[in-house]
Amino acid sequence: MPREVVSARPSRRVTPRIGARRSVALALPVVIALTAAAAAPSIAQPEHEDRSGPASVDADVAATLAADGAADVWIVLDEQADLSAAAAVADWDERGQAVVDTLRGHAERTQADAVALLSEWDADFTPYWIANRILVRDASAELTDSITTVSGVERITLPAELAVPEPTEAVDAAPAAAVEWGIESINADDVWSEYGVTGEGIVVASIDSGAEFDHPALVDSYRGNLGDGVFDHDHSWFDATTDCGSPSLVPCDNHRHGTHVTGTMIGDDGAGNQIGVAPGAQWIAAKGCRFLGCAEPELLAAGQWMLAPTAVDGENPRADLRPHVVNNSWGSVDGAIIDPWYDEVLAAWTASGIFGVFANGNSGPDCGTAASPANSPFSYGVGAYAADGTIASFSSRGPGPEGAVHPNIAAPGVAVRSSVRNGAYASLNGTSMAAPHVVGAVALVWSAAPSLVGDVEATRALFDTTAIDVDDTSCGGTAADNNVWGEGRLDVLAAVAAAPRAETGELTGTVTDAATGEPVAGARVTIAGPQDRDIVLGADGAFTRRLAVGDYTVTTSAFGYGAESATATVRTDEATTIEQALTILSTQAVRGTVTDSHGAALDGIEITIGRGVLPAETTDQDGGFVFESVPEGAYALSAAGSACLAPETRDVVVAGDTVIVEVTLPDVTDAYGYSCRDGGDVFLAGEDRLRLSGWDQATSVALPFPVEFFGEQYSRAFVGTNGILNFLTPSPGLSTPPGLPDPALPNAVVAPFWTTINVTQPAGVYTGLHGGPGERVFVIEWRDVRPVGFQPELTFAVQLHETGEIVFAYDDLPADDPVALGSRSTVGIENADGADGLQYSHHAPILSSGTSIRFDTLDDAGTG
Repeated sequence: MPREVVSARPSRRVTPRIGARRSVALALPVVIALTAAAAAPSIAQPEHEDRSGPASVDADVAATLAADGAADVWIVLDEQADLSAAAAVADWDERGQAVVDTLRGHAERTQADAVALLSEWDADFTPYWIANRILVRDASAELTDSITTVSGVERITLPAELAVPEPTEAVDAAPAAAVEWGIESINADDVWSEYGVTGEGIVVASIDSGAEFDHPALVDSYRGNLGDGVFDHDHSWFDATTDCGSPSLVPCDNHRHGTHVTGTMIGDDGAGNQIGVAPGAQWIAAKGCRFLGCAEPELLAAGQWMLAPTAVDGENPRADLRPHVVNNSWGSVDGAIIDPWYDEVLAAWTASGIFGVFANGNSGPDCGTAASPANSPFSYGVGAYAADGTIASFSSRGPGPEGAVHPNIAAPGVAVRSSVRNGAYASLNGTSMAAPHVVGAVALVWSAAPSLVGDVEATRALFDTTAIDVDDTSCGGTAADNNVWGEGRLDVLAAVAAAPRAETGELTGTVTDAATGEPVAGARVTIAGPQDRDIVLGADGAFTRRLAVGDYTVTTSAFGYGAESATATVRTDEATTIEQALTILSTQAVRGTVTDSHGAALDGIEITIGRGVLPAETTDQDGGFVFESVPEGAYALSAAGSACLAPETRDVVVAGDTVIVEVTLPDVTDAYGYSCRDGGDVFLAGEDRLRLSGWDQATSVALPFPVEFFGEQYSRAFVGTNGILNFLTPSPGLSTPPGLPDPALPNAVVAPFWTTINVTQPAGVYTGLHGGPGERVFVIEWRDVRPVGFQPELTFAVQLHETGEIVFAYDDLPADDPVALGSRSTVGIENADGADGLQYSHHAPILSSGTSIRFDTLDDAGTG
């Protein structure tokens, strides 16, 4: 089973959290006008006011603290980093790293006093470097007062929540005869045919509700797709919300919005669904929105990740792997101007060469409804029009702050057909659908004119001057630039034609097996030179690419073959051909065994080699596995582990003889020393029904023997309807459980299936006592209960053993229902102050009927 580690506690929202463990109701944020100039910026930074004396505290912060005693707050620092020198670096990779280094260094220096104070208070806080601010959770009035005296702090404010505008459904249509109407309307298909450019070499991204990475229209363009069904999500996926796991190891979309906008940027399933503007580009994604709500801290974390994408575990940031363009189909509603906190993100993106695109909002037809941050001078806002050339009635209008014209441009946003969840397609209406057309257009322009890559200001000017003017001054502006259409309708063909393109020629090639002369399907061809291309070949083993003239190095590799490199020169309006023959490598067997830390053989453990270059193997009942034919070379061999056992990786070199690998999976343990085992413990039923029903209810139960738990002994437990018991307080447990451990009440938690559960007849919660003196087992069983809002009936139990072990046993969990298997639940244990614990799963459907989980601290955990 894959292991889900402890979830970061979600930041607090503008609206109160229903059923929160600690009640902190937050007021709506004060509306603050943007102060940045209306003209398009170059590398300017957002302005912060000069001040002397204590930092200001927003009125709603003061009101919340007075009413509730604590609140999540932002500490806003007054000094911003100067990115002008970093932005002037010519090399893409070096420029990105220079921006990150400048921001990190500046934040470390200017936040030092605030961080020191927060550490002294033992506060729960997260510093950010892309925008010079710190999020403090559950800050008291006393702590807030202390923060105001810290040097460099400008202001204390509440986090706000923005929204993904809910698109409206259009009449679903079959695939277009050629391409979707939006692609044709902006002339993207003409760019493909006339210039041979589909976005190659460009990486686009979205901050949204996520993305279904294996959708047929998206999977081939996903940067994490290594080919042959193998995926590496490091540096291509980030989930700031932890909705998809903690950490989130695989991309997901729990709405459909993010999948739809991604399809409009790059989608093409190769079977007639040509939905994307730039199908030759690659995509990555950050999930910054929970369904349709987007909290400021999560959006900020996603924006920061874009500057230096990390591995899925949050480690190894790589500024060189940042995207070129980012789509943001989210914002405020009805033209509300929020604290311009995202201007700092946009300025940092621009300094690093990232083009930020925003949906203008769906609050039209009234004037002055342009969304924030789309109405910021640091973003490029997009309105929506229909196939008949009319502006969408819902498309938000300007003017923006200080009378600035918004949107910047308009693109197709009515009845836009694109990808949605579960491999399906849908036609939706919204400026959310228009913005990704512009993202795809940037990809086409930058692919066709590499000299523009990273030049955000010049590219904005190019779109502005080549857009098709539409005269509508009903909300102000001019015939050529107004608050309904902006600069007019997007025309990417005109933009590419006007771009400073290099002279081009064609490079064609074939890759064959040196022994047989047959094409090598799936070979990867990497082209490096004036333009870079990465190509996975089809069944014919051939490729053709139009490239800027110049000298190139062409490297070809395929699994089971030795790599080959050659040079080629591309000349103006000529075709250069290169042929490469790959030699197959000899193979050897790789065998091994997998055991736990006590030497017990582990069956059912998935083993991969070389990031999945061969189909995975699974260990047998003796813990054994074998890969019969592995080509010579160096590989990483990985054992996946489970929720109780940490994964392990071994470096292996295949050369000459059979390779023998012995892998020991270490226990996943908490600080106290608890570990767990997936086992086959017998399900023990309860006998006596508790007077416990409904939901969010708890009752006290006397224990028949002292239960030792994290070094403390307890004689009483509080059993909740919500699939949880604890030893300290009569609490049923939060309806939406956090990850474990968590310092908020209740603590000393034992959670076999913590979620919102309704206990109604004939369901019930039962207790029972089994075994003899010294080996007694006290059972609490939840029988035939249902999670609120869902249909499956569940039966599970906790066994408290007199010998110290705790067992979670699952008797009846419908196998075809993710909720029944734990997709909305927390499973694990936690100590008395919520500072330590062992989490088995959090929002992960990895439970199953007839199984058990045994927690103990014995050295020979295999017997406990």
